[in-house]
Amino acid sequence: MRKHSVLLKEELCEGCTNCVKNCPTKAIRVLQGKARIKAELCIDCAECIRICAYHAKYSQTGTLADLESFKYPIVLIPPSFYAQFSGVNPRKVKAALKKLGFCEVVDVSLAAEALSIKTAAFLNANPGIYISSSCPVVVRLIKVQYPELIGHLAPFKSPVEAAAERARIEAVQQGIAENEVGVFFITPCPAKNTSIVDPIGVEKSFVDDSIASSLAYQAIRDVFTQYPDLEKESVSEPLPFLGMGWGQSGGELRLLDEDIQNRSLSVSGIHRVKSLLKELSRNNIQDVQYFELNACNYGCVGGIFNVANVFQARSNLRQLRAEGGEIVVHDPDSYNFGLTAEIEPSQTGRLDPDLTKAMMKLNQLEEEIKALPGLDCAACGAPDCRTLAEDIVNGLAQRSDCMILLRKQLPTNDGTMEKAR
Repeated sequence: MRKHSVLLKEELCEGCTNCVKNCPTKAIRVLQGKARIKAELCIDCAECIRICAYHAKYSQTGTLADLESFKYPIVLIPPSFYAQFSGVNPRKVKAALKKLGFCEVVDVSLAAEALSIKTAAFLNANPGIYISSSCPVVVRLIKVQYPELIGHLAPFKSPVEAAAERARIEAVQQGIAENEVGVFFITPCPAKNTSIVDPIGVEKSFVDDSIASSLAYQAIRDVFTQYPDLEKESVSEPLPFLGMGWGQSGGELRLLDEDIQNRSLSVSGIHRVKSLLKELSRNNIQDVQYFELNACNYGCVGGIFNVANVFQARSNLRQLRAEGGEIVVHDPDSYNFGLTAEIEPSQTGRLDPDLTKAMMKLNQLEEEIKALPGLDCAACGAPDCRTLAEDIVNGLAQRSDCMILLRKQLPTNDGTMEKAR
């Protein structure tokens, strides 16, 4: 069973079913008053963390103390991280990370710019329909619920993986022993943390560990206080202002040719993305070649590990891009965006691997669906009646778990059984 980054504090769970009803893949059940996450369905979208009023869902990443495990720690900064700071020059942020012990600070924005060039060339050469593969939640959602769309995923590594691979190679070329190089990523969300232990499109991630954006933010603020003249020590290298646009929804498309933008679509928010994928699966979307999809509302600036509210973060990014400045000129071929592993569907939709048993269970499923009230109230701990029926057929629940059916079997005040309404 693969490791997930979305975890449960059982002692805080009140069994309210809000997470059950909000999970896009129906991965959560409430059993005996406590939530349970089905690992094979979880895509680490963190919607349950957002909605839980009792803070029973949470996620963990590495910490700055983990730098001590490596002689040459490298940190990757995503575009969304700069957006956490208002009125702070990105160079000052990079200088603060050096003070925290990182030997090298790498902008993922650079890899994003390079990937945009690659994507534009690919789309011009391939007239089919393609979906950006940069958001790991979107890729996992497709793997779990829309496997027929896997062939439409753009065949590229994410900017994070490409930047990590290049940084690691360059460090080794400088004479650093490979086992002494540690690559850390400041992550805005749990899904990118999960991609380190369960990578997509590569056999092994080039990132060693991640650090939550909130943890890095506070540490950097402490450095600002400790070194009030840090601005004078800021790294003088040019910054990739264009690539920073990737930090919010639509930023990827804005780096593509205008002609490609006219036949592209950007959607953010996991439930809107799911709705779009459903329509795309039904072939109900016309005249669109490329889809930039982000699980978090407004893109990576909406990740749960971030500190600044999403509206402030978007404003900060716009100001950074408006400043202009010198754009880094680099060779997109200096990054390796090629996938080294197949993106395969998750086998989660079968009632049974044996075809004969599966057909028998299908008949039983239809009977269970007819027996259940169809109210989708989630009082049973499953998100809807069909899911409860599937759980019953697979021996994970029973019909008496339905509160409506159970109530009908209870005697009324006059001693008779309650009639079905």
